[in-house]
Amino acid sequence: MDENVYVFNLLAALLYAIVGARLLALSRRTRARPEKLLAANYLATGASYLLYEHAGLIGIELQWLLVAGRIIYSVGLVPLLIFTRDVFRRGSPWANALTWSTLLGMFAGVLFSTLQGDIEGVVISSPWFWLDWAGYTIPYVWISAEALIARSAALKRARIGLCDAETANRFLLWALFGAFASVAGISLIPLYLEYDVTQIWPLWGDFVSGGCEAASTLMLWLAFFPPARYRRWVNRGSRPARDVER
Repeated sequence: MDENVYVFNLLAALLYAIVGARLLALSRRTRARPEKLLAANYLATGASYLLYEHAGLIGIELQWLLVAGRIIYSVGLVPLLIFTRDVFRRGSPWANALTWSTLLGMFAGVLFSTLQGDIEGVVISSPWFWLDWAGYTIPYVWISAEALIARSAALKRARIGLCDAETANRFLLWALFGAFASVAGISLIPLYLEYDVTQIWPLWGDFVSGGCEAASTLMLWLAFFPPARYRRWVNRGSRPARDVER
């Protein structure tokens, strides 16, 4: 793999660590569980990238680092799935089943693909690859779908003054957060197909998936830490919900 790709992914690891640390600090102030869950997801993802890319950057294939990176990334998806279930579908039996079946499939994919010698999880012809891939793609597809449903309901309430524009916009940001991350996961399919044929890691794949991950992180940042100018833009021309209640 090109050294520039490793540097690019190490920068991504730094981005995840910064956002995760900011979310963790926010959760300590608010004592809110959602922020804590997302902080755990981002910090685990950052640690995963750091471990996964470190071996290649120094020119040594340390397989235990690659496996550890995959495991930590999978562990980081546990709080993300719990976040989606608790925020959008608390108490729903099917949501609980989807959460744990996704995790079970993902960890099975990581375990058995590793035992078969696919240390990096890139052998697309293996059924275990697809279990792993589904495990890290479904969480983002799910949160995007739930946020779009919630936004539709929020917009209807906003029209009659029962919901403010900022809340409706936050659901849109959540939908985009999940959508960009989903595209990042889907983009890995042609990337791995090309790698399977050429045994050369295509640089375009890292830029596409990395760009989508950066866009996804920006959406999350705006949802939790919106600048004043952005908030004014969202609320332009809207009437606060409390005005209707008076």
